[in-house]
Amino acid sequence: MEVAHEYSKRRSEFGKQCKFSNGETELLDSILPTDAYDEKFVSRNPTVTGVDTTPHYSETEVNTERVVMKNTSMQHMEGGWPKDVDFTEQSDVKRFRKKVEKDEDYQYAMKTLVPRVQRCMKQNNTVNIYEEYFEGIVTDHCSEPPFAKGLAVFRDPSQVTRTATSVNWHPEGSSNGKL
Repeated sequence: MEVAHEYSKRRSEFGKQCKFSNGETELLDSILPTDAYDEKFVSRNPTVTGVDTTPHYSETEVNTERVVMKNTSMQHMEGGWPKDVDFTEQSDVKRFRKKVEKDEDYQYAMKTLVPRVQRCMKQNNTVNIYEEYFEGIVTDHCSEPPFAKGLAVFRDPSQVTRTATSVNWHPEGSSNGKL
């Protein structure tokens, strides 16, 4: 059974909505046949010509095994000490820490982990955008109400009910940058 199917289409292929109306038939131009170019015409039989100006797409399917995940947790009060170290005695704890801090593996682990931890800590130092830092100043950020317009509806040809996991847009040929 196919789990997901990805549709991709260039935005220029959608076009604008066609608005047809009844009107009079109008002849814009008429080109009459002429014999002036007959001697330049070369008859070739058979003729095979391939012309393709469309972008090439490829499709790939992958079926992977499901990963069974489960949530576990633990409460860590005090622990992780070797049996010969009494964590209630400060002298034992201090001696054990000095011994571990001299270990090369510990030093390498600290050099690699500290930049990651610092980056994570800096991410938590963010500004609360909902806190009012300057009281009495009211700013209207919206000049018009938000709106959305549906341009295309995709229908799934499969008989099996499934949801779309992603829609990709190709900006090729977009003159005004809209996707």
